[in-house]
Amino acid sequence: MAKSKAINFKAVKSVLNEMPEDKSMLGLALVKELEFMKTTMSKLRKEITKNGVVTQMDQGKYFIDRANPAITQYNSMIKNYNSTIKQIYELIPKELSDNLDDFDNDELWHILKNIMSGLKKILIK
Repeated sequence: MAKSKAINFKAVKSVLNEMPEDKSMLGLALVKELEFMKTTMSKLRKEITKNGVVTQMDQGKYFIDRANPAITQYNSMIKNYNSTIKQIYELIPKELSDNLDDFDNDELWHILKNIMSGLKKILIK
C-alpha cells in the first residue's frame, strides 16, 4: 500500500475475524490501538483549536510564548496512526482490503482535505 487510507473499523474487524487466529488477534489489537489514537487525536485537535498553536507559559514575573504541547503530541500520534493503518492493511490480503476505505465518513480525512484545499489556494495566488 503506497499511502494510508481512512479506515472503516467495522469492516476491518469483520475481515480480521475471518482470518487465521494469529493474524486476526494481531490485527484486532492494532485496530483497538487505532481507535484509541483517533479518539485522542480528536481531543488534541480540540485543545489546539481552543488554545491556539502558541500558548503562554508562566515564568514567575513574566510570560513566554511557546508552541502548544498538544501540537507535538498530535504530530507524533498522527505518524503512529498512519503507520498502524499500514500495518493493518499489510495483514489483510489485497483482494479483501480494497473496499475497507471510508473517506466519506472519516473526520481526520476531511480535516486533511480542507488543509490541502487551503494550501492549494495559497500556492496558486
